[in-house]
Amino acid sequence: MRQAFYWILCLAWFASGCDGHRAVSPSAPITGPSPSPSALTGQLNEPDNGNWSPWIFSQWQPGLGEPLLIGATVQSAVEVNDICVPDLKFVWDARASCKRFALTASTRGRLDVHLRWDVSAPGYVSSLSGDVVIVAPDGHFADSDWTHGDEHLWVSVRPGEYGVLVMSYVPASLPFQLSTEFRAD
Repeated sequence: MRQAFYWILCLAWFASGCDGHRAVSPSAPITGPSPSPSALTGQLNEPDNGNWSPWIFSQWQPGLGEPLLIGATVQSAVEVNDICVPDLKFVWDARASCKRFALTASTRGRLDVHLRWDVSAPGYVSSLSGDVVIVAPDGHFADSDWTHGDEHLWVSVRPGEYGVLVMSYVPASLPFQLSTEFRAD
């Protein structure tokens, strides 16, 4: 659903004749687990955007969250009502609970994040399991599909502090395994 909305928004933007440097914002609220327009500023990235969405967390604060080392694997859980971003329930999705991690990219390259939900956990529902979101230092973000037991997401990064959010919509504690890989340019 989010991908269809994204493509419709892109087509509308191109049809409007914008010059590629102006901010774009949707005229209707976004449904599902996507952020609401009131919390985000729409901006189109350069043509080779490295898998980043055109949306920006307008008040993103980089460097916050549990440390996540590139190449490491973390076992953790999203607890019901965990809030990892201020006003998450108002700007992203009122049903979302999340766990926040911070990692540092020291050079340009490709960052891959793998999320594996514990599908045997009580309360696990694949259609509500959630997704993984990577947030750049400037607030741009990319998010995975959110209805799978295993999620994979990659982005092109530059040196800086990045956030990784593990979002869940299950009304129960949901364990997961999170791992990262990095390939320098």
